[in-house]
Amino acid sequence: MAIDEIERTAMVQQLINTLGEQPANTLMKCILPDGAGQVATKDDLRGSEDRLRADFKADMAELTRTLVSQNRTHLLTMIGFMVTIWMTVLVTSAG
Repeated sequence: MAIDEIERTAMVQQLINTLGEQPANTLMKCILPDGAGQVATKDDLRGSEDRLRADFKADMAELTRTLVSQNRTHLLTMIGFMVTIWMTVLVTSAG
């Protein structure tokens, strides 16, 4: 259950009435050290999750493209070496 600002203010006022202003403020700072703005809602978390999923998909796509390109380069390099060695062997054995 989410608490709205009116309920929070009423609770703080009740704490001030019961404990006094300084102890009430100290208690509130212990509960929310950076203030009420630090609390994330479920919607905040869903938005973060959606963004993280989109970033992950984009990163995986980029990684896949990079690996495909790298593998193609390695394969062509190996083929070039093999052709060079075969040609050397053929020329040497023919002569």
